[in-house]
Amino acid sequence: MKRSSTRILTTHVGSLPRPRALIQLLIESQARPEADRVALDACVQRAVADVVQDQSASGLDIINDGEQGRVDYTVYLKDRLTGFDGESAPPLGTGDEEFTELAAILRQFSSPFQHRPACTGPVAWKDWPAVEADIKTFRAAGAGVPAEELFLTPPSPGQIGRFLRNQYYRDDEAYLYALADVMKAQYEAIVNAGFVLQLDCPDLALSRHTVFAHLSLDAFRKVMAMHVEVLNHAVRALPPDRPRMHICRGSTLGPHHTDVPLKDIVDVVLRARPTALSFPGANPRHEH
Repeated sequence: MKRSSTRILTTHVGSLPRPRALIQLLIESQARPEADRVALDACVQRAVADVVQDQSASGLDIINDGEQGRVDYTVYLKDRLTGFDGESAPPLGTGDEEFTELAAILRQFSSPFQHRPACTGPVAWKDWPAVEADIKTFRAAGAGVPAEELFLTPPSPGQIGRFLRNQYYRDDEAYLYALADVMKAQYEAIVNAGFVLQLDCPDLALSRHTVFAHLSLDAFRKVMAMHVEVLNHAVRALPPDRPRMHICRGSTLGPHHTDVPLKDIVDVVLRARPTALSFPGANPRHEH
């Protein structure tokens, strides 16, 4: 991973807007798995090529595929892994009870890709070729494009567990380690392809005011420490300078009045093996 020794290198979090035609094809593919896959794949390839060019033209140094072919930065894995066919869990927001009018307004802008089935069986790869296709498409789009580095973005085991809840493994720790043993193949494939691996880890911050809002800060930090240990297990074979972590308090339009301060979690986060860390300072509440 290149260091900013002479100037600040610029990058971004990962997900970029999809073309309208691609969104429609993704919606159709979720409703009807037998939908035209050839048309979807061709649209994804065009979208990735365009978004790579746009990033380079805008002056970004470290660019990615914009996650163009994914319905979501985490939920897409339900179609690539076995074990996810349980009841869908609704997204957890924050501030709904205190700001009911705002919550009603924001529901109008919810994503069409909200199906988050639970884990009800063993987790394993059922569509590994989709990972290979992501890498191939991005490599082709990035060939010859001026950029310092290229990166791809899978979620951490803890983040997968946040969206796709456990109903099969004996406890959440066993579930996350099972996810780690499966996801390590994708993590290593990205690094072996020559890309920077960005691990999306909202579970290390956002879950404080969603999944684990009922816990004390000390109890949450213990859960988070376990998530970091699982993450380290998943990337143990990788050089520490090839992955970077993105922790997140959420890009939602909610009030963010319960976001955990960075000072309360940073020591635990820094126990993680990756040597690079990004986190948002997206609004005045994050100034703390």
